[in-house]
Amino acid sequence: MSYEFEMPWPPSVNGYWRTFRNRQIISKRGREYRKNSLLLLDSIGLSNEELSSRLSVSVTLNPPTLRKYDVDNFTKAAFDALSVAKFWLDDEQVDRLTVTKGAKTKGGNIQIKVEVI
Repeated sequence: MSYEFEMPWPPSVNGYWRTFRNRQIISKRGREYRKNSLLLLDSIGLSNEELSSRLSVSVTLNPPTLRKYDVDNFTKAAFDALSVAKFWLDDEQVDRLTVTKGAKTKGGNIQIKVEVI
């Protein structure tokens, strides 16, 4: 079984978290990303899938600009949104992760392919 879909361009892990009163919280930008992602996942019927198997995930990052970026900074927000939407039980289920830099795309997005292994 596999799933292929696109999600909005996420904030980097550096912009996802903020320190507030000596604790880490999700930033305003992170909360907005999560809200928009949940609406999208619900609209394409991927909310509440509750996948419980081990998973292989391929991500293609299509950035909104040509600025340099680290590929390892952009999966956290998307994976957290998938967990909150109950697409899967937890991103701990991901045993294999491939992240690829894609092409600059207006607005940016990430293409995700999830395979049950």
